[in-house]
Amino acid sequence: MGRILVVDDEAGIRSLIEVMLRRDGHEVILAASGDEALPLLQADPDIELVVSDLRMDGTDGMGLLTALHQAKHQAFVIIMTAFAEWTTAVQAMRLGAYTFLRKPFDNDHVRSVIPRALAARDRLLAAAEAGEGGTHVDLMGSSAAIQAIQQLIEQVSTTDSTVLVTGESGTGKELVARAVHYSSLRADGPMVRVNSAALTPSLLESELFGHVKGAFTGAIADRPGLFALADGGTLFLDEVGELSPETQAKLLRVLETGEYSQVGGRETLRANVRVVAATNRDLAAMVKAGTFREDLFYRLAVIPLDLPPLRERAEDIPLLAGHLLSRHAVKLRRGVTGFSDEAIRAMLAYSWPGNVRELDNRVQRGVALAGSGEISRDQLFGDLKAPPMAGSNDDHLLRRLAEGGSIDLEASIAAYERRLLQAALEQTQDNLTEAAKILGLSFRQIRYKVRQLGLRG
Repeated sequence: MGRILVVDDEAGIRSLIEVMLRRDGHEVILAASGDEALPLLQADPDIELVVSDLRMDGTDGMGLLTALHQAKHQAFVIIMTAFAEWTTAVQAMRLGAYTFLRKPFDNDHVRSVIPRALAARDRLLAAAEAGEGGTHVDLMGSSAAIQAIQQLIEQVSTTDSTVLVTGESGTGKELVARAVHYSSLRADGPMVRVNSAALTPSLLESELFGHVKGAFTGAIADRPGLFALADGGTLFLDEVGELSPETQAKLLRVLETGEYSQVGGRETLRANVRVVAATNRDLAAMVKAGTFREDLFYRLAVIPLDLPPLRERAEDIPLLAGHLLSRHAVKLRRGVTGFSDEAIRAMLAYSWPGNVRELDNRVQRGVALAGSGEISRDQLFGDLKAPPMAGSNDDHLLRRLAEGGSIDLEASIAAYERRLLQAALEQTQDNLTEAAKILGLSFRQIRYKVRQLGLRG
C-alpha cells in the first residue's frame, strides 16, 4: 500500500478520494492547495504518489509538478483535470506526470490507476538502484530531428500516456513505438502489434477485444484479444486512421475508462495497457472532415511524435546505410565492405520517396549484387530509369517536377544547403572561419546556419 498526498481545493473531492483510498489500505495525506502541499512534500520524502487537481489558486497542479521535479522528489504525480483543460493536462504529461484522471471520474478507474502508478514507481526505483534500464532500441541518426525525438522519448519514459507517432510511410514508426515501449516502465511487459488497415472492422474488433464462444459463425471457443495479451505492456496500433467509427468508439472507451467487453460478451473487463498509435494520415484534417472522432484524437495525441521523411535528414543517410549494409551482409553471407564514394553521393542526391524502408530495400539489392567489396551506384540504383547522379540533386528534383511529381521546396533547399555546409566543414577540418570563406559567408552567418541545420549544438 502507498503513502499518497491528495491535493484539491474542493473539500468534497478530497474527502471522496480519501475514503476510497483508505478503504484500499493506502495512507492518505490531504492538502487544500498547491501552496499547502509544497511544505508537506519538502518535509516528507516518503510520499510515493501525489494526486493533484490541475486548476487551483496559487501554486496549481503544473506548478506543483515543476517544483517536485526541481526538488528531485521521487513521488509520481497523477493530474486531475476537466475536459476543457485538456491542453494543459497534455502539457503535464509531457513534463513527466504519470497519467491524468478526467473529472468527473469513475471510482473503479481511480482505484485501478493508483496501484499501477505505485507499482511503476517501485519498478523505476528498483531499476535505478540496480543500475539497470529497459532494452535499448537505437533510433539511428544524428540529425537534430532524430535527437529531438530521442530526447522526448526519454523525457516521457516515466509516464503512462498514449503516444501518437505520425510520418510518411516507411519512416520507421514501428521502430519509434518499440523505443517508446522499451524505454518505459512497461519494458518488462509484452509489446503487441496490430495493423488496423489489414482487417475488416468486425475482425479488428475481435482481434482487439477478443470474443466469446458463439459470438459469430466460426467462434468455436472463447478467445482473448490483444488488449488482454498486452496486459502490463504496450499495444502498438498501426494505421489508426483506418479505424471504423464503431471501433473508434470502443477504443475511446478503453482509453477513458480502461474497460472493454469481448465481442458477444457481457462481462466488463479491464485493460492495463499503454497504447502507442501510428498513422501516415493527417488525423487533424480527418477530424475537421468528420471521419475521425475529435475526442479520440485528443486521447491518442497526448504525446505526439512526428517522424520527418528521410529527404529532410540527409545527414543520417550514411549512418543508416552503413547499419543496414552490416545487417544484410551477414544475412546474405556477402563480403561487402562499404559503398563507393559515387554511391554515397548518389544516395545523398536521391529524394527517397519510400523513406527508410526504400533505403533498406536499396541496400539489400546492393549487397546481393555486389557480392564483395564496395557497392557501386549502379548496383544501388541501376533499375531506375533516371538513376541519381553524384551531386545532381537539383537535376533529380527538376526531373521529378517534369514527370508530374511534387517536391518539398523548403526541405529540398535545406537538405542541399546542409550538404554544402557539411562538405565545406569536412574540407576545412571543421574550421568555421575557413568554411565561411569557401562558401562566401561571414562567420556570424555560418555559425547561425550550422546551428539552424543541426550540424552543431
